[in-house]
Amino acid sequence: MEFANVLRKKRKERHLTQQELADQLHVTRQTLSRWENNLSYPNLDTLVSLSDFFAIPLDILLKGDGNIMVNKISQDVRDKNKYKRYLLIVLGIIVLLFLWLSILGYGRATQDEWIDRFNPFLRVQYGYAVLPNQVPEKKEKTTIIDSDGKNKHVAAVKTPQRVDAFVADDPFGSGSWLRFYTGQYSSKQRWALVAHKGSYVSNIRLVSRAQIPLMMREQTGNHYVGYDTHAERRITKRFPWWPFN
Repeated sequence: MEFANVLRKKRKERHLTQQELADQLHVTRQTLSRWENNLSYPNLDTLVSLSDFFAIPLDILLKGDGNIMVNKISQDVRDKNKYKRYLLIVLGIIVLLFLWLSILGYGRATQDEWIDRFNPFLRVQYGYAVLPNQVPEKKEKTTIIDSDGKNKHVAAVKTPQRVDAFVADDPFGSGSWLRFYTGQYSSKQRWALVAHKGSYVSNIRLVSRAQIPLMMREQTGNHYVGYDTHAERRITKRFPWWPFN
């Protein structure tokens, strides 16, 4: 006996209308009518509910139905597994994207030069900075070799260090404190044109104040003032962790 006939027979044995059985299964009367007229089949979950409701095994419901119902159930299971795989792939992509953006955001907030360097969402910007009166230096032990290349000795030599200067990117005060090497410079060329991608400084050029565009001179300033951690943030952005320009 086909599933449609079994369902109709069991419903009538319980003296139920199509609407009453449909309400029990939480489907529409039209859906139940299609099942009883062999126009469609319920899914596996509904079959289990029917088996429980009528207190008959699933094989009785499917007996005599050939392979149509079995194939339908198998297809439903395959579809569910397929959609589950798609969902897991999408969720995996979302998680990886979130982790990637979190790493890029961490690089911006902490001014990690290597992360900013490879951040594809940052573009190279050009800003101006006023430099300290003297290049910061530090004594470091260095091996010195004589001109003849035979004798060598270790001595403490002053080596230039990176300056920590505010780089103004536009006339409205946007910018950030960046660390970069300048080499030796004179009092006349105590300003720098800085090419940077986030906190990664790719190039600098020493300039005089007269070479700075007029609209940028006010933001760049005349006198160097060191960074004060209590007075300002290193990045003048509302959200320093935002990984985009």
